[in-house]
Amino acid sequence: MSPRPWYARSRASAGTFPNTYRRAWSTHSAGASRLTAPERREESHMALMITDECINCDVCEPECPNDAISPGEEIYVIDPARCTECVGHFDEPQCQQVCPVDCIPLDPERPETREQLMEKYEIITAA
Repeated sequence: MSPRPWYARSRASAGTFPNTYRRAWSTHSAGASRLTAPERREESHMALMITDECINCDVCEPECPNDAISPGEEIYVIDPARCTECVGHFDEPQCQQVCPVDCIPLDPERPETREQLMEKYEIITAA
């Protein structure tokens, strides 16, 4: 008898992808691995963006503490005016952590320092 395929294994909760899928996809992604992300992020910060690889799975939107993610015409979009990369809330951007297809990279067109992100966080939370 052959083993069950990855998609037939039990899931922690409905609507989530099993870790085997996330790991398998991560190894094939074109960007830098998650292991190198902390070193890169200490040097500079940028707003995040959602690429065309988005599958509209709806797991990123509820994770954003600043309500910066919303449905766009075809894929989800991130409002750079509200995105703080979770600075002030978490150590890492939560949308990146839950995305099953790793389609939320840093936006090279929008560089920001940690101080700028913290300022933005303070303005958003004060409102």
